[in-house]
Amino acid sequence: MAEVIWSRPERTQPHLSRSKITAAAIALADERGVDALSMRQLAAELGCGTMSLYRHVRTKDELLDLMVDAVVGEGRADLRPTGDWRADLRRIAHAEREVALRHPWVPRLMATRSFLGPNVVAAIESALSSVDGRGLGTAEMVRVIDTVTAFVHGFQNSLPRLEDVHYLKSLVDSGEHPRFARMVEESDSHSDRDAAFEWQLERVLDGLATVLG
Repeated sequence: MAEVIWSRPERTQPHLSRSKITAAAIALADERGVDALSMRQLAAELGCGTMSLYRHVRTKDELLDLMVDAVVGEGRADLRPTGDWRADLRRIAHAEREVALRHPWVPRLMATRSFLGPNVVAAIESALSSVDGRGLGTAEMVRVIDTVTAFVHGFQNSLPRLEDVHYLKSLVDSGEHPRFARMVEESDSHSDRDAAFEWQLERVLDGLATVLG
């Protein structure tokens, strides 16, 4: 069985550590996108040799594990359950969206496979505790949390990528799709996207109320 990075002791090296590597990788992914991230680029950014990185992180998948766990940790402040499931799930959704806004690569990456680092596991535990004690089995509680997370990530993934902007402009300017053009023009603001997120989130919570009471 392959050893996961979380069960492997961290190597000590004077000017390099997992946390330093992870922070640099996150910064590069934020700037250039996670697909453009490479171990060679990361080594150059850190001013070290590529082989030095491999002493700490064996594969790019391990690097992605570290990155996702670190950014999930950013969103865990003040998420202790309050006893109000709706308020708790709303705060979880907002925290997840804040992470996605700071790091746009996160939703697409988390849709590709599971991540189970310590911060992710702690976030799952906290989220499950927010709906525990309401007559649901563990599998149903997981579905509730998955529903909220899937909504947040789906909402963020639906936003146009930078490379889509010029194409969207050409569609709007063509005059061939007036309703689509109006939709694009009227939704081209942060406040409108925030309002759309709030409206859709409340509808998701309304649906979950049928099982959470």
